[in-house]
Amino acid sequence: MDAAVAELARMIEEASGFVVTSRGYGQLAVIAREQIASLRLAGIEEYMDLLTVRSDSPEWRHLLARITVKESYLFRGRSQMDALSHTILEELAVIRRDRRLKVWCAGCARGEEAVTLAIVLASHPVVSTWDWSILATDVDDQALDEARLGRYGERAVAAVPGEVLASRFTRHEDRWQVDPKLIERINYRRLNLVDRDEVVEQGPFDVIFLRNVLIYFRPELQRKVVRTVEQSLSPDGVLFLGPSESLLSLDASLRPRDLGSCFCYRWPAPVVDLRPGDGADRPAQRSAGDAGRRMPARVLPPSVSEAAPDQRAPDGRIRGMLDALAAADFETARGIALTLRHDFPENPVTHALVGFAASRLMDAKGAVLAYRGALYLDPGVPEIRFLLAVALETDGRSNRALREYRSALVSLGSAPAAASPLFKSLGIPPRDQLVSICRKKIADIKY
Repeated sequence: MDAAVAELARMIEEASGFVVTSRGYGQLAVIAREQIASLRLAGIEEYMDLLTVRSDSPEWRHLLARITVKESYLFRGRSQMDALSHTILEELAVIRRDRRLKVWCAGCARGEEAVTLAIVLASHPVVSTWDWSILATDVDDQALDEARLGRYGERAVAAVPGEVLASRFTRHEDRWQVDPKLIERINYRRLNLVDRDEVVEQGPFDVIFLRNVLIYFRPELQRKVVRTVEQSLSPDGVLFLGPSESLLSLDASLRPRDLGSCFCYRWPAPVVDLRPGDGADRPAQRSAGDAGRRMPARVLPPSVSEAAPDQRAPDGRIRGMLDALAAADFETARGIALTLRHDFPENPVTHALVGFAASRLMDAKGAVLAYRGALYLDPGVPEIRFLLAVALETDGRSNRALREYRSALVSLGSAPAAASPLFKSLGIPPRDQLVSICRKKIADIKY
């Protein structure tokens, strides 16, 4: 029996990619015995013969439904949902001409993640007015049937913010019913990640959530699935994985992007030196590891793609942002900053510019996220540390602001006297004045 169960586990992995480890053989044996009894078969060998004859049989679907993990809840991984709303969608809202958005939620189980994504999209002030849709897929037909109903128990909605629960759900006895308008935006369907052609046919997607799926596959199948996902991702698209998952050892072409509180993956951007005030733009470069890889063309937003060549270049766009700030046109300044960060996400200057524009629009939380992203990429810029402290104080987080003022003071003590000309252009005081300001803030702020 043990050898037969091991062979059944091998068949399951070959058909779906799902790995049943030796620790799971006991549970698999119980499931197999129950299925053998219900089908009135002679034994496990006859059961495996049945599965071999028809790879698309209802029995395969029933077996996969019983062994795959379906435990989840709405708003799981809140930091990724916040980053999607406040960073990714904000950028797409600026650069997208067609006002369309396609999202793929892979391994959706009973739909908790797909519904969460629908709420995030429907709540965004710009994207909510677009033609957006979500493809939610799984190999478990029973789970998909439950997902289509859009009904969840108390445990599944425990992390849903109160105002969202009140506006997007209706209570029916002991269950919560999702707003039918959200369900209409979600296409639930059966899809096996192993089937490359069928997966690619559904794309391209602008946002892909492949969370807590790869961990159940062996490395060789992980690489295969990642290649399939890459083929399904649009040139400006992003991929989110689970917190314990990474593309680091999977020979992926996608590169990580820090979003402050989490990471996503995207196609690599050109490496351009954006140090302001040092003359003409340097030519775009790529690392040796990117040589020979097929990269999708970068899509520029209308305001950039239709501009003169010097305005398309990074320095030209920075000048355009400074002009907009001088004219108190903060929305335009923010739009330019978002396109810069979108095109050059690995450069701390672009994150800092987004933060500065957000602060001018009185969006302290957005400024904090942007400044943290900049400092993750380059923690040694005292001006950005100071701006983060100011944003935290504006947002009412005095204790955290105090720590950042102290960090900025330490950083200023070891920094050169002269700062980048960009900071002067933004109206940030010279470094000797920043020292005085930080000292006064440290003295004034009380725990």
